[in-house]
Amino acid sequence: MDWLAYADQEARLTYGRASHKAKGKSLLKFGRSEGLDTTTQTVQAQGSNEIFPTTDAITTISSSDAGDTIPVTIEGHTVTGTGTDANFTFVIQSATLAGQTEVALTTPLARVSRVYNAGATNLAGNVYVYEADTVTAGVPQTAAKIHIQIESGQDQSYKAATTISKVDLFYLTGFAASVNKKTTATVDFELQVRRVGGVFRPVKRLTAASTSQPTITYAFEPFVVVPKNSDIRIVAIASTTAVEANASFQAVIAQDVAGKAYWDAIDNGATEEEALDAQEETYYD
Repeated sequence: MDWLAYADQEARLTYGRASHKAKGKSLLKFGRSEGLDTTTQTVQAQGSNEIFPTTDAITTISSSDAGDTIPVTIEGHTVTGTGTDANFTFVIQSATLAGQTEVALTTPLARVSRVYNAGATNLAGNVYVYEADTVTAGVPQTAAKIHIQIESGQDQSYKAATTISKVDLFYLTGFAASVNKKTTATVDFELQVRRVGGVFRPVKRLTAASTSQPTITYAFEPFVVVPKNSDIRIVAIASTTAVEANASFQAVIAQDVAGKAYWDAIDNGATEEEALDAQEETYYD
């Protein structure tokens, strides 16, 4: 069975007459947590569950180590509109750390999904991307305002969560999770999707146990189609405290071709009527 062609067809039938098509790109998103406990939290270095801004409120980056003066790359999304009218735009930007001194992002964000070292020297401190906050020695003091972290000794963030832009769709192809043998524990993992203006709902659950089956993988056949402007995350709950675990999901990235034609026209200064005409023409290409 050609599951990719099937997903293209399902996307067209489920989300209207617009043309949806895989665009030759894939995504692997993975996270790690060293402190899972008996409450549900996202599998990420920062821990806990992210409180998502409704505006481009994520503005700042800094390190806990004064010697980190290294370029980094930041992937995330800006937003326009709110609720069911929110539209996300994917953004990649660069910043150069100034040690413990706060550095403003060139483009403020509503979502941040990945940060990594773009230089030739290893990072030494914890690196944080966050909303405006009281900062002590490079560390924001309000956990809820931190949206991603690179842990000390690492050069990339670990965050099993991301967001889909206003012109893309995801065809989820796989889900994997593991619990490390550092602590004897059982961990329940849940892959969740939140459509714009809605709440997180489960797509798939997996359970891993350090004493019997520490790693679990699952292939989606057929692929799970996730529409534009959605948030995706993996959350976990452990049988005890201080549990280390990993989780990831894979996807093929598809595109709402007609929707992209509309937004491209708007971005190029077209009127609403002209943009709708461009979208309409694409429906029948």
